[in-house]
Amino acid sequence: MKKPIITVVFLFALAILASGCIDELVPVDEEVVSTNLSTYELEIFNDPSYDGGFVNTTTFYLADDGSANVVHMIVNASVIEVIPLEDMLNPNKEAISNIVILAGSSNDTEPSFETFEMLSTSSIEDVPVFNYTMDDEILRGQKHIYIRFNESITGIVSYSLATPKGQDFMYVPAHDSVVRFILPEGYTTGNPFVGKVSPEPAERYFDDLDREVLVWYDLRAKPGSFTEMARDFLKVEVSAEDFPYKPIIVKFYQKSAPRMLLIGTSILGAGVLIVLGNYLSTRRKLRKTREMIEEGFDEKRRN
Repeated sequence: MKKPIITVVFLFALAILASGCIDELVPVDEEVVSTNLSTYELEIFNDPSYDGGFVNTTTFYLADDGSANVVHMIVNASVIEVIPLEDMLNPNKEAISNIVILAGSSNDTEPSFETFEMLSTSSIEDVPVFNYTMDDEILRGQKHIYIRFNESITGIVSYSLATPKGQDFMYVPAHDSVVRFILPEGYTTGNPFVGKVSPEPAERYFDDLDREVLVWYDLRAKPGSFTEMARDFLKVEVSAEDFPYKPIIVKFYQKSAPRMLLIGTSILGAGVLIVLGNYLSTRRKLRKTREMIEEGFDEKRRN
């Protein structure tokens, strides 16, 4: 039995190597991110079904190294609320860094596609300087970070967000906004065996760089659905005001991951069949040997 056991161990190792790319976690670069504006992509996007002007849009450019670039396109806002995922391994690490503001005062800035397109091609020197402060507080056990501006602004606010779970990302909305996730090139999501996305996006498409884009237009929670689940699992009394939005949970993976998972599963299945076949064959041989021995004893008794 030693030979088939060694064979299965070898096959198991091959399966692990074959499927190892399913959840690659690249170490987070601890270097300080440059404040260069070129760090960000400032693609203008607006809800095509909304004819009342420009609406708030939040875009996450996800990376596979434990970070994301976030671009808010805001209308008449004086504060941005962020609910980050806490990094238990690096509790002192800054969740938000490299804040860049391209905006104008809401009093004299029209919230139109043309305005945001103009701002997206501007440099920091071309726009007014807005002072801001950052503070945080703990609500229901979760940290909330507030970026507060010295006046209400309309424009673009970008920053780098630490995502400690690598290719597992969660976003908890805190305000009305169209939300977009742009996955790294060569990555996808949605396979129930490799990585799912919840809730299902309203739209999926690929951009000019062949990156998959997920879009949600309305994340307001339906009355009773999420709060009832929270009451059941958290065992606390909550209201619809406590959870007004549905959180987005996504696990993204390389496009080859399902195929590699299938290969790994096939290798393991083949190993199981080899061991089972060897076991049944060995058991038959032992049974025949025992029968031959018993027949020999019976023949000796008769003689």
